[in-house]
Amino acid sequence: MKTVADTDLQRLEDLIINGQKAIETRFTAIENSIVQIKADIGEIKADIKEIKQDVKSLEIGQAKLTERVEGMDNRLKIGSCRVRYTSLTHLIYGYSIIDSMVDYAALIHPTGG
Repeated sequence: MKTVADTDLQRLEDLIINGQKAIETRFTAIENSIVQIKADIGEIKADIKEIKQDVKSLEIGQAKLTERVEGMDNRLKIGSCRVRYTSLTHLIYGYSIIDSMVDYAALIHPTGG
């Protein structure tokens, strides 16, 4: 026959065992969470590496575009100078034609009119 003390000891033993099981379950859950966190960190590191490669590619592309724009700007400046030179040449040529016409008119009509 079990005494009250034996029953109390059995209940205490069951409580301890159940407590240990609960602790083990929680510990296992924590370990699983840590494993998942480590996996997530690994994925994040891989994503960061990929982003760095993308940024490097963008920087290279930007440098190429900058070089092209500078080349276009230089060609535009050269073209603009040529247009100015051509316009100035035409203006001088037109002025010389008008000047020649005025001189010719003065020869034909010496009295000015």
